[in-house]
Amino acid sequence: MKIGVICGHRIPNFVRKTEKIEVETPYGEVNIELAKLGDHEIFLLNRHGEKPSLPPHKINYLGNIWALSACHVDCILAVGTVGSLKKNIKPGDFVVPHDFVDFTKSRSYTFFDDNRVHVDMTDPYCPSIRNILIKACKKQGASIKLHDKGVYLATEGPRLETPAEIKLFSQYTNVVGMTAVPEVVLAKEKGICYASLCVVCNMAAGMQSKLTADEISVLYKKKEPFISKILKSAIEILDEREKCDCKNILSKASL
Repeated sequence: MKIGVICGHRIPNFVRKTEKIEVETPYGEVNIELAKLGDHEIFLLNRHGEKPSLPPHKINYLGNIWALSACHVDCILAVGTVGSLKKNIKPGDFVVPHDFVDFTKSRSYTFFDDNRVHVDMTDPYCPSIRNILIKACKKQGASIKLHDKGVYLATEGPRLETPAEIKLFSQYTNVVGMTAVPEVVLAKEKGICYASLCVVCNMAAGMQSKLTADEISVLYKKKEPFISKILKSAIEILDEREKCDCKNILSKASL
């Protein structure tokens, strides 16, 4: 199986030997690291670019998803860092979101600028791959705390959110990040199964005294070994996944 893994930080313990490949897309060149894990091919992509330095609102989302589609990946496992909007979701916890609210403003959201294509987002994240990630998390036992559902608030960035924004959206959402949208939407348009593993790195604005970028990096590094274990475990059991309708979604989306 060909598996895409999208991340925003390095995952040094995930795969060891990689081969760099360059994929030409209509949206520019995309760099991917190719590796083997058991019988599977892993296409590892840093969403922020090769350096990586692109801020969330400047990420080449179209190119990234196009490139993975061109590599014929069967599914995408995405890793992201988030802030918590709920007191029961603490820094260090893991969340596998099932839905999202989009509060981004200026991104390119679709491959279909010249056609009337309306992709169904009833299940934004592939239920089958979500269940695989949840099973993989549960295999870690008491080593991690998992929230197997959650609504992801996608904000524009690069600034962090205000306390008033967090107070408003805390009525409807559980965690906040900047990169899930349009990534999840574009994967849906390409008919690729997509699910996300979110690492909670802080409480959102107004829920702790201040927010710094350093604390996100520090906590992520502490949780990176668990991220690697979860991804490896998920890949090991991907063959057990249930059937889904992701590949056929476009057949029902055009007018």
